[in-house]
Amino acid sequence: MERRTATPPGDWAARILWLITTLVLVALALYVAWSVRHVISLMFVCGAIAYLLIPLVDWLSSKRPPFVAPLAWRGLVSLAVTLGFLAAVGAATVAFITPFVYEARDFLRDLPRYQEQLSRTAAEWQDAYQAWYETLPSPTQRWLDRQRDSLTRSLERTTEDLQATVQGAVQQTGQLINFLVELFLVPVIVFYLLFDSHRLKRETLRWTPPRYVRLALSLIQETNRVMRGYIVAQLILGVIAGIATWMGLQLMGVKYAATLAMFAGIARAIPVIGPVIAGAPIVLIGLIQGGLPLGVQLTLFVTALFVVEHKMIMPKIIGDRVDLHPVLVIVVLLVSGKFFGLMGMFFGVPVAVIARNVMLQQRRRARPKIHRLEVLEPEAPAPASTGTGGQ
Repeated sequence: MERRTATPPGDWAARILWLITTLVLVALALYVAWSVRHVISLMFVCGAIAYLLIPLVDWLSSKRPPFVAPLAWRGLVSLAVTLGFLAAVGAATVAFITPFVYEARDFLRDLPRYQEQLSRTAAEWQDAYQAWYETLPSPTQRWLDRQRDSLTRSLERTTEDLQATVQGAVQQTGQLINFLVELFLVPVIVFYLLFDSHRLKRETLRWTPPRYVRLALSLIQETNRVMRGYIVAQLILGVIAGIATWMGLQLMGVKYAATLAMFAGIARAIPVIGPVIAGAPIVLIGLIQGGLPLGVQLTLFVTALFVVEHKMIMPKIIGDRVDLHPVLVIVVLLVSGKFFGLMGMFFGVPVAVIARNVMLQQRRRARPKIHRLEVLEPEAPAPASTGTGGQ
Protein backbone atom coordinates (compact mmCIF):
# COMPACT_ATOMS: atom_id res chain seq x y z
CA MET A 1 0.00 0.00 0.00
CA GLU A 2 1.07 3.53 -0.76
CA ARG A 3 2.01 5.41 2.36
CA ARG A 4 0.62 8.91 2.75
CA THR A 5 3.02 11.60 3.87
CA ALA A 6 1.85 13.97 6.58
CA THR A 7 1.47 17.60 5.67
CA PRO A 8 4.26 19.65 7.23
CA PRO A 9 3.11 22.12 9.90
CA GLY A 10 4.53 24.97 7.87
CA ASP A 11 2.09 24.27 5.04
CA TRP A 12 -0.92 24.48 7.38
CA ALA A 13 0.34 27.76 8.80
CA ALA A 14 0.83 29.16 5.30
CA ARG A 15 -2.69 28.10 4.26
CA ILE A 16 -4.27 29.62 7.35
CA LEU A 17 -2.31 32.83 6.82
CA TRP A 18 -3.42 32.93 3.17
CA LEU A 19 -7.06 32.38 4.18
CA ILE A 20 -6.94 35.13 6.82
CA THR A 21 -5.29 37.53 4.36
CA THR A 22 -7.93 36.78 1.73
CA LEU A 23 -10.78 37.37 4.19
CA VAL A 24 -9.21 40.65 5.33
CA LEU A 25 -8.81 41.85 1.74
CA VAL A 26 -12.41 40.89 0.91
CA ALA A 27 -13.68 42.69 4.02
CA LEU A 28 -11.60 45.76 3.13
CA ALA A 29 -12.94 45.73 -0.44
CA LEU A 30 -16.54 45.50 0.83
CA TYR A 31 -15.92 48.35 3.29
CA VAL A 32 -14.47 50.56 0.55
CA ALA A 33 -17.38 49.71 -1.77
CA TRP A 34 -19.85 50.55 0.99
CA SER A 35 -18.09 53.84 1.76
CA VAL A 36 -18.11 54.99 -1.88
CA ARG A 37 -21.48 53.48 -2.78
CA HIS A 38 -22.79 56.88 -3.89
CA VAL A 39 -19.91 57.22 -6.36
CA ILE A 40 -20.47 53.66 -7.59
CA SER A 41 -24.19 54.37 -8.02
CA LEU A 42 -23.39 57.55 -9.97
CA MET A 43 -21.05 55.66 -12.29
CA PHE A 44 -23.62 52.93 -12.82
CA VAL A 45 -26.27 55.50 -13.74
CA CYS A 46 -23.94 57.24 -16.18
CA GLY A 47 -22.90 53.89 -17.60
CA ALA A 48 -26.51 52.85 -18.15
CA ILE A 49 -27.23 56.10 -20.00
CA ALA A 50 -24.08 55.65 -22.07
CA TYR A 51 -25.03 52.07 -22.98
CA LEU A 52 -28.37 53.42 -24.13
CA LEU A 53 -26.84 56.16 -26.31
CA ILE A 54 -23.65 54.53 -27.64
CA PRO A 55 -25.41 52.78 -30.57
CA LEU A 56 -26.80 56.13 -31.72
CA VAL A 57 -23.39 57.80 -31.37
CA ASP A 58 -21.70 54.99 -33.33
CA TRP A 59 -24.28 55.22 -36.11
CA LEU A 60 -23.97 59.00 -36.39
CA SER A 61 -20.17 58.73 -36.30
CA SER A 62 -20.31 56.47 -39.34
CA LYS A 63 -22.01 59.31 -41.26
CA ARG A 64 -18.94 61.56 -40.96
CA PRO A 65 -18.44 64.09 -43.75
CA PRO A 66 -15.13 63.60 -45.57
CA PHE A 67 -13.82 67.06 -44.65
CA VAL A 68 -14.17 66.54 -40.86
CA ALA A 69 -11.61 64.66 -38.77
CA PRO A 70 -12.97 61.45 -37.18
CA LEU A 71 -12.12 62.50 -33.62
CA ALA A 72 -13.66 65.94 -34.00
CA TRP A 73 -16.79 64.50 -35.60
CA ARG A 74 -17.28 61.96 -32.80
CA GLY A 75 -16.85 64.73 -30.24
CA LEU A 76 -19.53 66.83 -31.94
CA VAL A 77 -21.84 63.84 -32.22
CA SER A 78 -21.31 62.89 -28.56
CA LEU A 79 -22.03 66.44 -27.43
CA ALA A 80 -25.16 66.68 -29.58
CA VAL A 81 -26.50 63.34 -28.35
CA THR A 82 -25.82 64.25 -24.71
CA LEU A 83 -27.55 67.62 -25.04
CA GLY A 84 -30.43 65.98 -26.92
CA PHE A 85 -30.85 63.45 -24.13
CA LEU A 86 -30.92 66.23 -21.53
CA ALA A 87 -33.47 68.15 -23.61
CA ALA A 88 -35.65 65.03 -23.89
CA VAL A 89 -35.49 64.46 -20.14
CA GLY A 90 -36.37 68.12 -19.50
CA ALA A 91 -39.27 68.02 -21.95
CA ALA A 92 -40.60 64.83 -20.37
CA THR A 93 -40.36 66.41 -16.91
CA VAL A 94 -42.24 69.52 -18.05
CA ALA A 95 -44.86 67.38 -19.80
CA PHE A 96 -45.36 65.41 -16.61
CA ILE A 97 -45.59 68.44 -14.32
CA THR A 98 -47.92 70.46 -16.59
CA PRO A 99 -51.11 68.42 -15.92
CA PHE A 100 -50.61 68.73 -12.18
CA VAL A 101 -50.11 72.47 -12.49
CA TYR A 102 -53.41 72.79 -14.35
CA GLU A 103 -55.20 70.49 -11.92
CA ALA A 104 -53.72 72.37 -8.93
CA ARG A 105 -54.93 75.68 -10.41
CA ASP A 106 -58.44 74.32 -10.87
CA PHE A 107 -58.34 72.80 -7.39
CA LEU A 108 -57.34 76.11 -5.78
CA ARG A 109 -60.11 77.85 -7.69
CA ASP A 110 -62.70 75.41 -6.35
CA LEU A 111 -61.10 75.12 -2.90
CA PRO A 112 -63.76 77.24 -1.07
CA ARG A 113 -66.49 74.98 -2.42
CA TYR A 114 -64.57 71.89 -1.34
CA GLN A 115 -64.04 73.34 2.13
CA GLU A 116 -67.75 74.05 2.49
CA GLN A 117 -68.65 70.53 1.37
CA LEU A 118 -66.06 69.03 3.73
CA SER A 119 -67.31 71.09 6.69
CA ARG A 120 -70.92 70.11 5.99
CA THR A 121 -70.01 66.44 5.67
CA ALA A 122 -67.94 66.53 8.86
CA ALA A 123 -70.82 68.15 10.77
CA GLU A 124 -73.23 65.48 9.52
CA TRP A 125 -70.85 62.71 10.55
CA GLN A 126 -70.39 64.32 13.97
CA ASP A 127 -74.13 64.50 14.54
CA ALA A 128 -74.63 60.90 13.41
CA TYR A 129 -71.77 59.73 15.65
CA GLN A 130 -73.13 61.64 18.64
CA ALA A 131 -76.60 60.18 18.17
CA TRP A 132 -75.14 56.67 17.91
CA TYR A 133 -72.81 57.32 20.87
CA GLU A 134 -75.71 58.24 23.18
CA THR A 135 -77.45 54.93 22.48
CA LEU A 136 -74.45 52.90 23.72
CA PRO A 137 -74.06 51.60 27.29
CA SER A 138 -71.67 53.37 29.65
CA PRO A 139 -68.80 50.80 29.48
CA THR A 140 -68.81 51.00 25.69
CA GLN A 141 -68.80 54.81 25.81
CA ARG A 142 -65.81 54.81 28.16
CA TRP A 143 -63.96 52.37 25.88
CA LEU A 144 -64.65 54.59 22.86
CA ASP A 145 -63.42 57.63 24.80
CA ARG A 146 -60.14 55.85 25.60
CA GLN A 147 -59.68 54.86 21.97
CA ARG A 148 -60.37 58.40 20.81
CA ASP A 149 -57.85 59.83 23.29
CA SER A 150 -55.24 57.27 22.19
CA LEU A 151 -55.83 58.12 18.52
CA THR A 152 -55.50 61.83 19.27
CA ARG A 153 -52.18 61.32 21.06
CA SER A 154 -50.91 59.18 18.19
CA LEU A 155 -51.81 61.88 15.68
CA GLU A 156 -50.04 64.49 17.79
CA ARG A 157 -46.89 62.37 18.00
CA THR A 158 -47.02 61.75 14.24
CA THR A 159 -47.30 65.47 13.58
CA GLU A 160 -44.34 66.20 15.84
CA ASP A 161 -42.24 63.50 14.16
CA LEU A 162 -43.14 64.87 10.75
CA GLN A 163 -42.13 68.38 11.77
CA ALA A 164 -38.82 67.09 13.15
CA THR A 165 -38.17 65.19 9.93
CA VAL A 166 -38.86 68.27 7.82
CA GLN A 167 -36.59 70.41 9.99
CA GLY A 168 -33.81 67.81 9.78
CA ALA A 169 -34.14 67.66 6.01
CA VAL A 170 -33.93 71.43 5.78
CA GLN A 171 -30.87 71.52 8.00
CA GLN A 172 -29.03 68.88 5.94
CA THR A 173 -28.15 71.25 3.14
CA GLY A 174 -24.88 69.45 2.53
CA GLN A 175 -26.66 66.42 1.15
CA LEU A 176 -28.65 68.67 -1.17
CA ILE A 177 -25.45 70.28 -2.44
CA ASN A 178 -23.90 66.86 -3.04
CA PHE A 179 -26.99 65.79 -4.94
CA LEU A 180 -26.82 68.88 -7.15
CA VAL A 181 -23.13 68.30 -7.82
CA GLU A 182 -23.80 64.67 -8.77
CA LEU A 183 -26.69 65.78 -10.97
CA PHE A 184 -24.36 68.20 -12.77
CA LEU A 185 -21.68 65.53 -13.18
CA VAL A 186 -24.03 63.08 -14.91
CA PRO A 187 -24.00 64.76 -18.37
CA VAL A 188 -20.25 65.41 -18.13
CA ILE A 189 -19.45 61.76 -17.39
CA VAL A 190 -21.92 60.56 -20.03
CA PHE A 191 -20.25 62.78 -22.64
CA TYR A 192 -16.79 61.37 -21.91
CA LEU A 193 -18.10 57.80 -21.94
CA LEU A 194 -19.68 58.38 -25.34
CA PHE A 195 -16.70 60.22 -26.77
CA ASP A 196 -13.76 58.25 -25.40
CA SER A 197 -15.00 54.82 -24.35
CA HIS A 198 -12.32 52.97 -26.35
CA ARG A 199 -9.51 54.97 -24.75
CA LEU A 200 -11.01 54.33 -21.31
CA LYS A 201 -10.83 50.60 -22.03
CA ARG A 202 -7.16 50.86 -23.03
CA GLU A 203 -6.34 52.88 -19.90
CA THR A 204 -8.05 50.28 -17.73
CA LEU A 205 -6.01 47.47 -19.28
CA ARG A 206 -2.82 49.53 -19.00
CA TRP A 207 -3.23 49.88 -15.23
CA THR A 208 -4.08 46.18 -14.83
CA PRO A 209 -1.25 43.83 -13.75
CA PRO A 210 -0.14 41.57 -16.64
CA ARG A 211 -1.37 38.39 -14.96
CA TYR A 212 -4.90 39.84 -14.70
CA VAL A 213 -5.18 41.38 -18.17
CA ARG A 214 -7.09 38.41 -19.54
CA LEU A 215 -9.48 38.51 -16.58
CA ALA A 216 -10.01 42.27 -16.97
CA LEU A 217 -10.64 41.92 -20.71
CA SER A 218 -13.13 39.11 -20.07
CA LEU A 219 -14.85 41.24 -17.43
CA ILE A 220 -15.15 44.22 -19.79
CA GLN A 221 -16.56 42.10 -22.62
CA GLU A 222 -19.05 40.37 -20.32
CA THR A 223 -20.11 43.68 -18.78
CA ASN A 224 -20.82 45.15 -22.21
CA ARG A 225 -22.84 42.13 -23.28
CA VAL A 226 -24.93 41.82 -20.12
CA MET A 227 -25.55 45.54 -19.63
CA ARG A 228 -26.75 45.99 -23.21
CA GLY A 229 -29.16 43.07 -22.83
CA TYR A 230 -30.39 44.30 -19.46
CA ILE A 231 -31.03 47.84 -20.67
CA VAL A 232 -32.84 46.55 -23.76
CA ALA A 233 -35.02 44.45 -21.47
CA GLN A 234 -35.80 47.51 -19.33
CA LEU A 235 -36.76 49.45 -22.47
CA ILE A 236 -39.12 46.65 -23.52
CA LEU A 237 -40.73 46.64 -20.08
CA GLY A 238 -41.07 50.43 -20.15
CA VAL A 239 -42.83 50.32 -23.52
CA ILE A 240 -45.19 47.58 -22.33
CA ALA A 241 -46.01 49.47 -19.13
CA GLY A 242 -46.57 52.75 -21.01
CA ILE A 243 -48.89 51.22 -23.62
CA ALA A 244 -50.89 49.23 -21.05
CA THR A 245 -51.28 52.30 -18.82
CA TRP A 246 -52.36 54.50 -21.74
CA MET A 247 -54.99 52.00 -22.88
CA GLY A 248 -56.39 51.60 -19.35
CA LEU A 249 -56.57 55.35 -18.71
CA GLN A 250 -58.21 55.95 -22.08
CA LEU A 251 -60.90 53.37 -21.35
CA MET A 252 -61.63 54.95 -17.96
CA GLY A 253 -61.72 58.47 -19.39
CA VAL A 254 -58.84 59.92 -17.38
CA LYS A 255 -57.38 63.15 -18.70
CA TYR A 256 -53.66 63.47 -19.53
CA ALA A 257 -53.50 59.75 -20.29
CA ALA A 258 -50.52 60.09 -22.62
CA THR A 259 -48.45 62.06 -20.10
CA LEU A 260 -49.25 59.69 -17.24
CA ALA A 261 -48.49 56.68 -19.44
CA MET A 262 -45.14 58.18 -20.44
CA PHE A 263 -44.26 58.69 -16.80
CA ALA A 264 -45.33 55.11 -16.00
CA GLY A 265 -43.01 53.79 -18.71
CA ILE A 266 -40.08 55.86 -17.40
CA ALA A 267 -40.74 55.00 -13.75
CA ARG A 268 -40.75 51.33 -14.69
CA ALA A 269 -36.93 51.54 -14.80
CA ILE A 270 -37.00 51.73 -10.99
CA PRO A 271 -37.22 48.12 -9.82
CA VAL A 272 -39.96 46.92 -7.46
CA ILE A 273 -41.21 50.36 -6.40
CA GLY A 274 -41.30 51.87 -9.90
CA PRO A 275 -44.94 50.88 -10.55
CA VAL A 276 -45.90 52.28 -7.15
CA ILE A 277 -44.25 55.61 -7.96
CA ALA A 278 -46.00 55.65 -11.33
CA GLY A 279 -49.35 54.70 -9.81
CA ALA A 280 -49.43 57.44 -7.14
CA PRO A 281 -49.95 60.40 -9.55
CA ILE A 282 -52.43 58.36 -11.60
CA VAL A 283 -54.61 57.72 -8.55
CA LEU A 284 -54.22 61.35 -7.43
CA ILE A 285 -55.38 62.68 -10.81
CA GLY A 286 -58.32 60.23 -10.70
CA LEU A 287 -59.35 61.41 -7.24
CA ILE A 288 -59.24 65.03 -8.37
CA GLN A 289 -61.13 64.40 -11.59
CA GLY A 290 -63.72 61.77 -10.66
CA GLY A 291 -63.75 61.55 -6.89
CA LEU A 292 -63.52 58.42 -4.79
CA PRO A 293 -65.12 55.94 -7.29
CA LEU A 294 -62.63 56.74 -10.05
CA GLY A 295 -59.78 56.72 -7.54
CA VAL A 296 -60.74 53.21 -6.39
CA GLN A 297 -61.00 52.00 -10.00
CA LEU A 298 -57.56 53.38 -10.82
CA THR A 299 -56.09 51.85 -7.66
CA LEU A 300 -57.39 48.42 -8.66
CA PHE A 301 -56.12 48.91 -12.23
CA VAL A 302 -52.63 49.96 -11.12
CA THR A 303 -52.46 47.09 -8.62
CA ALA A 304 -53.47 44.51 -11.22
CA LEU A 305 -50.97 45.93 -13.72
CA PHE A 306 -48.23 45.83 -11.09
CA VAL A 307 -48.93 42.20 -10.17
CA VAL A 308 -49.04 41.00 -13.77
CA GLU A 309 -45.95 42.93 -14.81
CA HIS A 310 -43.79 42.39 -11.73
CA LYS A 311 -44.59 38.74 -11.08
CA MET A 312 -44.98 37.42 -14.62
CA ILE A 313 -43.59 39.65 -17.39
CA MET A 314 -40.59 41.28 -15.71
CA PRO A 315 -38.77 38.15 -14.46
CA LYS A 316 -39.32 36.38 -17.77
CA ILE A 317 -38.03 39.20 -20.01
CA ILE A 318 -35.05 40.12 -17.83
CA GLY A 319 -34.27 36.45 -17.17
CA ASP A 320 -34.20 35.72 -20.92
CA ARG A 321 -32.00 38.72 -21.67
CA VAL A 322 -29.41 38.00 -18.99
CA ASP A 323 -29.78 34.19 -18.94
CA LEU A 324 -31.00 34.05 -15.34
CA HIS A 325 -33.93 32.13 -13.91
CA PRO A 326 -36.92 34.33 -12.91
CA VAL A 327 -36.80 33.10 -9.29
CA LEU A 328 -33.13 34.08 -9.06
CA VAL A 329 -33.97 37.49 -10.55
CA ILE A 330 -36.41 38.16 -7.69
CA VAL A 331 -33.97 36.88 -5.04
CA VAL A 332 -31.15 39.08 -6.38
CA LEU A 333 -33.47 42.11 -6.40
CA LEU A 334 -34.42 41.58 -2.75
CA VAL A 335 -30.86 40.95 -1.53
CA SER A 336 -29.22 43.78 -3.48
CA GLY A 337 -31.97 46.19 -2.43
CA LYS A 338 -31.42 45.25 1.21
CA PHE A 339 -27.71 46.11 1.09
CA PHE A 340 -27.43 48.88 -1.53
CA GLY A 341 -30.89 50.44 -1.72
CA LEU A 342 -32.51 51.60 -4.94
CA MET A 343 -29.38 51.52 -7.09
CA GLY A 344 -28.59 48.04 -5.82
CA MET A 345 -32.05 46.86 -6.86
CA PHE A 346 -31.62 48.30 -10.34
CA PHE A 347 -28.09 47.06 -11.02
CA GLY A 348 -28.06 43.95 -8.80
CA VAL A 349 -29.20 41.58 -11.56
CA PRO A 350 -26.60 42.53 -14.21
CA VAL A 351 -23.78 42.65 -11.65
CA ALA A 352 -24.71 39.17 -10.37
CA VAL A 353 -24.83 37.79 -13.92
CA ILE A 354 -21.48 39.36 -14.83
CA ALA A 355 -19.79 37.96 -11.72
CA ARG A 356 -21.26 34.49 -12.35
CA ASN A 357 -20.23 34.37 -16.01
CA VAL A 358 -16.69 35.61 -15.34
CA MET A 359 -16.18 33.02 -12.58
CA LEU A 360 -17.47 30.26 -14.86
CA GLN A 361 -15.08 31.35 -17.61
CA GLN A 362 -12.12 31.34 -15.24
CA ARG A 363 -13.11 27.93 -13.89
CA ARG A 364 -13.26 26.47 -17.40
CA ARG A 365 -9.84 27.93 -18.21
CA ALA A 366 -8.30 26.60 -15.00
CA ARG A 367 -9.67 23.08 -15.56
CA PRO A 368 -6.92 20.75 -16.81
CA LYS A 369 -7.27 19.56 -20.38
CA ILE A 370 -7.83 15.87 -20.90
CA HIS A 371 -6.24 14.59 -24.06
CA ARG A 372 -8.01 11.81 -25.86
CA LEU A 373 -5.93 8.67 -26.32
CA GLU A 374 -6.15 6.94 -29.67
CA VAL A 375 -5.70 3.18 -29.74
CA LEU A 376 -4.04 2.11 -32.95
CA GLU A 377 -4.81 -1.36 -34.25
CA PRO A 378 -1.67 -3.35 -35.26
CA GLU A 379 -1.23 -3.65 -38.98
CA ALA A 380 -1.51 -7.05 -40.59
CA PRO A 381 1.93 -8.52 -41.38
CA ALA A 382 2.91 -8.55 -45.04
CA PRO A 383 3.00 -11.96 -46.71
CA ALA A 384 6.46 -13.45 -46.85
CA SER A 385 8.18 -13.45 -50.20
CA THR A 386 8.82 -16.91 -51.71
CA GLY A 387 11.32 -15.77 -54.30
CA THR A 388 9.27 -17.39 -57.08
CA GLY A 389 7.33 -14.39 -58.23
CA GLY A 390 4.63 -14.91 -55.65
CA GLN A 391 3.96 -18.47 -56.68
